[in-house]
Amino acid sequence: MPDTSGEPKSETLDEASNRKDLDRADSRSVSEEETASEEPGTAAEAPAQSQDWWSASLPSASWAHHAAAPSMDVDLPKESGTADVYFCGHTTLFPLNRALQAIAKEKLTGSLRSFWDQEPIDLLAQNGEILFATTRDSERYCPDTPAALANVDPEIVAKARAEQSEMGAPLFLTLAREGAITRQAAMELAQHYGQKLFSQLWPAPRVWLMFEKTVELPSGGSEMTPEPDVDDWALESLRFVQDLGDHLSFDPRAIPAYTKDGFERVRKLQLTSDEAQFASQFNGVRSVQQIAKNLRLDLKVVRLRLFRFVVLEIVECWPASTATKPERKSIFKRFSRSIGLGR
Repeated sequence: MPDTSGEPKSETLDEASNRKDLDRADSRSVSEEETASEEPGTAAEAPAQSQDWWSASLPSASWAHHAAAPSMDVDLPKESGTADVYFCGHTTLFPLNRALQAIAKEKLTGSLRSFWDQEPIDLLAQNGEILFATTRDSERYCPDTPAALANVDPEIVAKARAEQSEMGAPLFLTLAREGAITRQAAMELAQHYGQKLFSQLWPAPRVWLMFEKTVELPSGGSEMTPEPDVDDWALESLRFVQDLGDHLSFDPRAIPAYTKDGFERVRKLQLTSDEAQFASQFNGVRSVQQIAKNLRLDLKVVRLRLFRFVVLEIVECWPASTATKPERKSIFKRFSRSIGLGR
C-alpha cells in the first residue's frame, strides 16, 4: 500500500527566481508591527490541529487497495473489477492532490481515472510523470476550434473527434499522426486542453478516483513530453479554475499558514509574479481579509488564488478564533529572515 503523505520528488527548478519574487513582494507589504496590532497570533503559537476548511487539510490516511464500491451515482466500467487497480477512493476522504503525489512518489505508470457526474476523465502518467489528461467526450475536452486547426479540413477534425469518442485518444494526437498539424502543435494543444479539462475536477464536490497500472497509452501518447514536477502541472491546471461554486465554504477571517512542507514546496513552484506576491503574505498572522486589503484585491480574486495553494496542501487555513497573542516584533523578524521572507 503506497504512502501518499510523502513529498514530490525534487526537481531542478528556478528556486532563486521564486525566492526573489517572494522577497520583493514581501517588502511591499505592511509592516509586521502594524499587522500584529490588527491581527493577533503567530505561526509558532498555532494550535496542533485545524478545523476542516475547503476539506483540504484532511487527516492523513492510506490509500485503499480495491476499496468498496463508491457511494455516489457514477457508472464504473465493468472491466474495472479485473483491472490492475493500485489505489482508489473518494476525494472527500483522499484529496485529488494526494493522488497526484502518490503517482509521483511511487513513480507509477498508468491512468488515474476520475468518475463524476460527467464522462470520466483519464490522467495518463509514465514513471511518475504526467503525460496528459483526456476523456471520450471530445466536445467537453475541446468545445472550441483552436487557431492551429483553422486550416485543417473539417472532415479530418470530425474523424479525429470520433476516434477520441471511441478510443479516448486526444484528437490533436490523431491529427498529428495524420499529418494535419505538426507534432509540436499537437503536444502543446494536448497539454493545454488536458490541464483545462482536469481543472473541472478540483472544485467538484465528490469524485471517485481509481488508478489502473500498466494501461496502454493511446496512439501517439508515448511521444508526449512528460511533466516531471506534479506540483507545477497541478498549478497550471488550477489556474483554469474560475468558479468555485457555493458548495465550498469561505471565511475571510480565516488565517492562512504554510503546512509543514508547504514553504519548501512553494519555493520550487514556477509561480507568476502575482502568485509570488500573494504567497509572501502567508505568515500565520494575517487573515484572508487583511491580505486582500494589503494587496488591494477583490475577495473573489483572493479566494481563487488561495484555493490553489489550499488544494495543493501547501497552505492550510486556521479559524480566526485560534489566533493568540503575537510574539515581539524582533522575534518574528528573525523568524521571517530564517525562511527568506524578511530583510
